[in-house]
Amino acid sequence: MIFSVGEYIEAVNAILKNFKVKIAGEITSVKFGPTGHCYFTIKDSSPTGEGLSVLDCIIWKYDYQICEVKLVEGLEVILSGEGRVYEGNGRFSFVAKTVELKGEGALKKAYDELKNKLEKEGVFAVENKKPLPDFPQKIGIITSKQGAVIHDLLNNLGQFNFKIKMVDSRVEGQEAISDLLGAIKTLAKQDIDVLVIMRGGGSLESLQAFNNETLIRAIVGFKTPVIAAIGHDKDVPLLALAADYICSTPTAAAHALNKSWEMAPLKISQSERIILEKFNKSIVQVNSVLLKYFNNIAFGLVSVLNKYKKFEYELSANLNKISSVITSQKVFLTNSQQKILAKLENRIKTIIQQLYFIAKTIQANDPAKNLALGYCIARKNNKVIKTAKDVKVGDDFDLQMQDGILNSLVNKIYGNR
Repeated sequence: MIFSVGEYIEAVNAILKNFKVKIAGEITSVKFGPTGHCYFTIKDSSPTGEGLSVLDCIIWKYDYQICEVKLVEGLEVILSGEGRVYEGNGRFSFVAKTVELKGEGALKKAYDELKNKLEKEGVFAVENKKPLPDFPQKIGIITSKQGAVIHDLLNNLGQFNFKIKMVDSRVEGQEAISDLLGAIKTLAKQDIDVLVIMRGGGSLESLQAFNNETLIRAIVGFKTPVIAAIGHDKDVPLLALAADYICSTPTAAAHALNKSWEMAPLKISQSERIILEKFNKSIVQVNSVLLKYFNNIAFGLVSVLNKYKKFEYELSANLNKISSVITSQKVFLTNSQQKILAKLENRIKTIIQQLYFIAKTIQANDPAKNLALGYCIARKNNKVIKTAKDVKVGDDFDLQMQDGILNSLVNKIYGNR
């Protein structure tokens, strides 16, 4: 079989496309095209510089930007990608998909420089972190479905009707950056309460994707709180430091998601206690008002009696002088006394009846008593629902029963509105 030049190059490229490799070398020259693509050359590292192989390389603009490694002459790097022969000139080039620094020293230096930069911007500041919501249900997860990490999380989640939306992503090395950014964009369009990013532990080299500035800023700007459960030893991945909540293991992330649900019974009990305390306070206030009224009435009675005694004393003094008037005044005073006492007695009985009625009214309107009889109190946004006009279809509201609170949804409204 005889190939044309174009056919042969196409066949070679088809083979090269499936032969993805990693190459380590030292950069000898770098230049950028007008569209932002980077063209550079690498060679084998050698103290003498003799007998070295040289390779022309290309990395496209987007891939270069997300790798965040500034290519300069003399820099030792590790490239991942594939070879390609160009039809126009027959020239062979290595098309790099990712670039990462070679050597732990270089990686640690880049790590420290980016960490200092982000710290100065306040990216890791506690006051900028979003709090985890109470009672989360819709959980977005980014991790590799091949590892045991996802199983550790799911096995430790409580039975709280969680709805899981998982996006499979590579989590190892520089190649994972593109996957992780894509997964974040996917879940940004989903209705979720919390985002969890997970992977197992590893070396500084294997965790490089999680020290990428573009990825970190995507996490900081994410719409919901982010939990980072990325295993680490000495150097905590910068993405974990930037996340709203950091866990060392998927199990710890599960416990964080379970926490508010597990605390729900205690919060309900606390709410019940607050309601009863407020009710008791209201009873005390009513009793105080009633006591004030009673004291005012008693003071009035004492004042009337004191005036009567004074009047009686003055009459007695005058009777010593006018004996003829004494007899008639005694009769008058006796009759007056009986009438006053009769009126006072009737007035006191009326007040006692009023106090009894007020006490019965308070007892009859005791919410706890009505709740015990099977009645309930409907509230929307902590406000009592008095008429059907206070709600509309689709609203959710709470029904306070004797022994708890039910959350309900308005499906249909009957009656005149």
